[in-house]
Amino acid sequence: MNLSDKQQTNKALLEKIAQLSGIDPSWAVAIAMTESSLGLNQKSPTGCLGVFQMSGIAMKDLMQAMESNQDDVIDILCGVAFLYLLLKRHGSIEAATIRFCDPADRDFYWDRVQQYMKDIYAY
Repeated sequence: MNLSDKQQTNKALLEKIAQLSGIDPSWAVAIAMTESSLGLNQKSPTGCLGVFQMSGIAMKDLMQAMESNQDDVIDILCGVAFLYLLLKRHGSIEAATIRFCDPADRDFYWDRVQQYMKDIYAY
């Protein structure tokens, strides 16, 4: 099967994330291909969006699982997705970080994050 550049990029990203999550990458890619042609058709007539055509009901289920601490994988995936969104929106780790926390804690929070980055990763 010939895939466009966009489809190949989405497929590679999806395979990595699926593998890290313990999901069979071929299954995840097949679902995404069925739902949106791996991102070529990202809006359905029913209002579902994205590579997986996630509905509001599906997103609600994810949020409920996070809120009840049922699954660390869901929590981590959603958290990383939110960090990605903040970074894309604000352009730097510092700007994204200060929007991740309560505004009253921004200076303290950014300092702590920087320290952990240095302590854990010699950043």
